[in-house]
Amino acid sequence: MANERLAQTYAQAIFEQAMAQWLTPLKTIAAALARAGVTEQLDDAGLEFSKKQVLLRAHLPPHTPTEAHNLISLLASKNHTHLLPQIIAEFDRYAQRAPLGTRAQVTSAVPLIETEKSALEAKLRAQFGDDLACDYAVNPAILGGVTVRIGDKVIDGSVAGKLAELKEKLK
Repeated sequence: MANERLAQTYAQAIFEQAMAQWLTPLKTIAAALARAGVTEQLDDAGLEFSKKQVLLRAHLPPHTPTEAHNLISLLASKNHTHLLPQIIAEFDRYAQRAPLGTRAQVTSAVPLIETEKSALEAKLRAQFGDDLACDYAVNPAILGGVTVRIGDKVIDGSVAGKLAELKEKLK
């Protein structure tokens, strides 16, 4: 158990360093390109790549990491520079994901009230660990109850699930 926690600590430190090496520079680059208003030019299929490189050199912040510079050059070469804000948002979304198995997707037929959420989260955390985070969705098709997905595990407490089980038993 102690070795597992120690390994998690090292992995977290490496992850945070990787984030700092990518996310911060990409956000800085996106802001610089937006301020300069050159995204449309960088996405112009008629503009030679060498001229796009000149534009990038003129507008990229000093000390831009090589990897980030290469990514922006690739996007410019493919006329995809306009995708940079979306790429950053997706990267940020990936970064916000907790390790596999520590995020629960809870689906209910109607919105749950806070006391129901708290009770459900307490039960799930008792079973799956205190670091479990829950995302909630509403799907009237389940008729009632809840379904919970944590990693590849599914707990189906829905009325639709129970009816499907009953149908199978009656066959």
